[in-house]
Amino acid sequence: MKGKFVCVVCPTSCDVNAEWNETELLSIDHAQCKLAWEFIRGEIFDPRRTVTTSIMVDGGELPLVSVKTRTPVPKAQVLAVMDRLADVMVRAPVDIGEVIVPDVLGTGSDVVATRKVKHKG
Repeated sequence: MKGKFVCVVCPTSCDVNAEWNETELLSIDHAQCKLAWEFIRGEIFDPRRTVTTSIMVDGGELPLVSVKTRTPVPKAQVLAVMDRLADVMVRAPVDIGEVIVPDVLGTGSDVVATRKVKHKG
């Protein structure tokens, strides 16, 4: 199989042509750095994304806190992760790095706060 990818590992954002079979990446061209190989292989055989969103805060000086998955989750599960987080509410105070949902949907990735929210009052 053949395809074209934009490698986003570095700021160059190379347009990379790739060729692969059922189990392995066979070749790439037009990559300006050696980091592209692993990125393209991942995009073909195990695409993952970091999920970022906001969740509600009870009793906080802010109504929402930003969160993200600590590590990327399988791309096919991104919408399910978003659905899982839609009704989550955390109680203030919230610290940066605080685990909001451990091992979200069995992905092995915790959802963590990326902002501090103090208690209202």
